[in-house]
Amino acid sequence: MALDRALEELAAIDPQQSRLVEWRFFGGLTVEETARVLGVSDRTVDRDWQIAKGWLHREISREV
Repeated sequence: MALDRALEELAAIDPQQSRLVEWRFFGGLTVEETARVLGVSDRTVDRDWQIAKGWLHREISREV
């Protein structure tokens, strides 16, 4: 499970980005809902979402 390993690594590096991925991807929350849950701005969620997606893509691509 490349995604599971990558998420574990992300959690070790940046727990907030890991939670953000869980809420957005697995929980189906919107940017606004995720921001509310995490107690951050919508802009922070947008930025961190882009960073986390790129990081996860790179890590998963390495294993394939």
